[in-house]
Amino acid sequence: MKNYTDVDKIIIKGNNLINMFFNIKTSGRKYPAKDTKETVISNTEKKLVVNLMRVNHSGEVAAQGLYIGHALAAKTKIQKEMMLKMAAEEKDHLEWCGKRIEELNGRTSIFNPFWFVGSVAIGILSSVSNDKNGLGFIEETEKQVASHLDSHINKIPDNDKKTIKILKKMKSDEENHAKEAHKSGANEIPLTTKKLMKIAAGVMKFTSYRL
Repeated sequence: MKNYTDVDKIIIKGNNLINMFFNIKTSGRKYPAKDTKETVISNTEKKLVVNLMRVNHSGEVAAQGLYIGHALAAKTKIQKEMMLKMAAEEKDHLEWCGKRIEELNGRTSIFNPFWFVGSVAIGILSSVSNDKNGLGFIEETEKQVASHLDSHINKIPDNDKKTIKILKKMKSDEENHAKEAHKSGANEIPLTTKKLMKIAAGVMKFTSYRL
């Protein structure tokens, strides 16, 4: 068996990361708002919706990085497959958010590459000790994301049925991910970590809403 140097191991991990990123496909589900008629909203409302959906799009970019990081650090094949399955469903969300932003003639965040790389690192670090810690991080992340989506649903104009449908479906998926992680044996993460996660998410939301 070949003995790998530290540099060799870094290169191998880097190649695995690239392969995962480019090989993750969507789960194939249809766009939730496909059959929903576009409604007229004011320019002010449109700007609000675009800004909110840009935040959600950035969140899904981060989710891709997070799940890829967890998959890279997974100790078992079952854990890795679970992370990649969730990543595929999160990629659905990424495409749905991007499509809605495009429909409203908006743009995505210029900081998305930063959110992705940072999230890969967080995913690896939170899973490096054992799979159950990684699952605990996933469970808490998805709970926070579901709560965040709920707040956005309440901010979207009532007549923008397309955006509301997308966000409701995303929220349902996030809640299911949290439940799946819990059932798979997630460890409870420390309260301090939960607070730090909220602070980090707040920075991303604040920045992506504007840029």
